[in-house]
Parts: sequence; C-alpha cells; structure tokens
Amino acid sequence: EGGGDVAVIGEGTPNRMPVSIQVLQGIYHELTGKTEEVSKSYSAGFQITHDALEQLNHRVTQICEQYNVRESNCSIKVFYVNDTQETFSSFERFRAFNAGSSSTVESVLLTYNFMIVLPKAGHVQSYTLTVRADSKIAIEKKMREEMLIDLPKIFKVMGNRTAVVTVKYVDYAVARTLLNVVDEWLKTVPKAQVPRWWTYLRRRTSLLPMIARYFVVALVALVLFLELPRFVPPTASLLDLAVFWLWASVGLFAAYRLAHHLGSTAEDSIDRWSELSYIALTAGDKTEIQSATKRNSDSLIAGILKFAGALLVSLGAKVIIDFISK
Repeated sequence: EGGGDVAVIGEGTPNRMPVSIQVLQGIYHELTGKTEEVSKSYSAGFQITHDALEQLNHRVTQICEQYNVRESNCSIKVFYVNDTQETFSSFERFRAFNAGSSSTVESVLLTYNFMIVLPKAGHVQSYTLTVRADSKIAIEKKMREEMLIDLPKIFKVMGNRTAVVTVKYVDYAVARTLLNVVDEWLKTVPKAQVPRWWTYLRRRTSLLPMIARYFVVALVALVLFLELPRFVPPTASLLDLAVFWLWASVGLFAAYRLAHHLGSTAEDSIDRWSELSYIALTAGDKTEIQSATKRNSDSLIAGILKFAGALLVSLGAKVIIDFISK
C-alpha cells in the first residue's frame, strides 16, 4: 500500500494486519534460512586502476554509514594470467599491493560482508556484496598462449563481459542501494574510447571478402571486355575465340580467388583488433597494455593494406593483359 513499504496480511478478514516489508522479509529469512541474490553484468571497456578501486571502497564505506552496521569486513583476491592469485584480508592490506610485479592481472574480486540491523526488523541480517572486474587484454593474452590457432571471433564475443556485481541480501531495498553504488562508481571509471564508425565496421568485417571478390571480378571482366578486339579481331577463328574464352575464365577465377583470400586475411587482421579494456595494477599490466596497443595498430595497418591489395588485383590484371597483348 502507499509507497510500497507495507504489506497487508489477512486482507478482507477481521485479522487484517499491516506489516512492514522489512519485517516480512525478515520473517521469510528466519523461516527458510535463505537469502536472495541480485546481480548485474557489464561489457563496457573499463580501464581500472588502483585509484579507481580506492574510490569504490570509499563509496561502499560511505553508503553503509546510513545503516546500523554491527560488523563488516572486506577481502580482495587478485588473479593473474599465470594461474596464481593473491588474497588480502582487508583493503588496508591491499594498499600494500606489490605494484612492481611483472605478472599480468587477469581479474580482481572484492567481497564485502555486512551485518546490518534495520530499524523495523530489529535483528541482525547478513548482506554480501561482490564486485568482479576482468581485464579483457589479459584474458585474450592467456587464450592466445593456450591456443595453437588464432583467437576465434566467437571467443571474443563470449568473453565480452568485463564486470559483474552481485548482492546477496535479506532486504531488497538495501541490495538495490549497494547495487546502485557500484553502478554509479562504474560510470566514473575511464573506458576505452572506440569511435562509432569503427564499431560499425568491425561488426561487418565478414563483408570484406565478398566486397573484394565481386569488385575485382567486375573490374577484370570490364577490362577483358574492353580489350576483346585486341585478342579476338574480326578475322579471328573459332579456335582463337575458344582460346581467349579459356584464358579469360582462368584469369577471372584467379582474380576471384586472390581477391577473396586477401579480403579474408584483411577481415582476420581487423578482427584481431581488441578494445583496450584492462586492469592496471602491476608493471606487468603496463607492459601488456603497451603490447596490446601496438597489436591494435599493427592489425589496423595490416587490414587496410590487405584490403587495398585485394582491390588492386584488378590493376594487376590490366598490367598482365597489356603485357600479353604486346
């Protein structure tokens, strides 16, 4: 009723009784021993540093000042790409993190546990907030090292999640408050800047081989048509016409396959480009960020050159025809 903070038990009976939602959720928890869970995942290209994690801890600590928190603790786990991890029993200990390590951070997991007494519930309730952030460039590095072939596009799509926030709760209002705190924090975290036109192009790289082969075939066919009088003069025999048709077919097929191959390699090069989403805590992270930036530049240049080469196949066909006809 009203603002939605009161439930009614025994509606339409003499024993009708309004009960606070907080009390009702507390009764449910006492009877079942269960806690509910709400979570939210993100795919933005976050660039998380130690200062950003400090800001998150400050926001969570500040928002909990409005509640009667009897006990609370925080633990942090740092996972590395070499399958090792470090665990810190408090954020104060995490501040002594070894930033000079050469290992690359794969993900960071922050877990907050609270024992809260809500005004209308009157007894202690437990809440758990977990925030997991993943480094996309570190995960892709690990997959490249473990796979014998290039990273397939489907794995890049599947691995698009960069952060997950989960709250285990008794009272939903508290859970939403904690979830919103992390959500607002993530809005302030720097993100990889990707132009819209580049995003549009990368979603359609599968069209590059088709564009290359049909463009080249059309131009080569036009060149053959314009050069037809030079190879098949009015006095040419049927045999001359057959020979021209055979070589023209072979030339068209070769141009088609070469353009398709170059277009496919251009597609693969552009697909290797990766959004610079990372966690920068160690010296190893900074090194990997530099490597990822260079790989992106190399992939972009290679993709442009290969696609340009595919389109220039028609020019090569014109040069070959001119050389043969001399």
